[in-house]
Amino acid sequence: MAFTTNMSGTAQLADRLITVYSNEFIVSAENTLTKGLPSLATQKLEGKWKTASFTIYSKLTVQSSALTEDTDPTSEAMADTAATITPAEYGNVTTTTALVRAQSGGMVDIAAVRLAAVNMAESIEYKMILVGEAGSNELTVNASGEGSTTAGNVLTHAFVKQAYNKLRRAGIPGPYIAVAHSDVIFDLQAATGTQGWTEISNYADPQSVLANEIGTFGGFRWIESPLVTINADAGSSAVDTYHTQFFGYNAFGYCESQAPNGVITSSDKLARFVNVGWFGIYEFGIIDSNAHWIVTSASSVGSNT
Repeated sequence: MAFTTNMSGTAQLADRLITVYSNEFIVSAENTLTKGLPSLATQKLEGKWKTASFTIYSKLTVQSSALTEDTDPTSEAMADTAATITPAEYGNVTTTTALVRAQSGGMVDIAAVRLAAVNMAESIEYKMILVGEAGSNELTVNASGEGSTTAGNVLTHAFVKQAYNKLRRAGIPGPYIAVAHSDVIFDLQAATGTQGWTEISNYADPQSVLANEIGTFGGFRWIESPLVTINADAGSSAVDTYHTQFFGYNAFGYCESQAPNGVITSSDKLARFVNVGWFGIYEFGIIDSNAHWIVTSASSVGSNT
């Protein structure tokens, strides 16, 4: 006997089918690359105050002449400058209802905590990047300036060496750090020739080529961050530009009145609305401008039209 065509299958009873949800919380576009970047601020102050002042002393003059045996040398006056940082409030929050917490089996509570933690880490890092991008010392791959940058004006080993020279000639101690957008990293890794990253790494550190990790190059430890600002249409003919940061010891300072931390509150009468977020009072600043440089370039994989 043939089966009847009036079957009761998945198409007919779709509303009754069970959907199973994974307990793994996936945060869209989560930046998990550079959580340690803010730790590179070498000058840190913590406490309850309105502003924090970092004192910078100028070096004494290097001496090459011998002292006279019976003459007291002339004292050299010390000179100092101050860099001031004012902490500000930062934070973010999401609020869930009692109904959604109940109907999700409590899963949205865990997701909210995860979202807040990721947002706190990325927000702190992004703030430090923005402070550095506002630095005053700049080299541009296009000699005519950022506004004249074309799609071919990408970061090369020659400009990495120029940034290294700027720090060395100022006597800035290391370690030296470079922070670049993923698009800029692509150009460095794609460069050909004997001075290119791939050519050098093939012989010196082939494992980094296989792992696609830039590691150390041109005297800098490289940190890749997608949080680096893409300056849309800032170049010539709608070319996007990027500010890659190169810095050494004492470039960044960090002032903290209240450490960033997670916050969970409920303020309504029946505790139906739960606020999950983070809060902190802090700020970054450039302390020694001589220890910080920006190289402005385009990228071959940027939005250049």
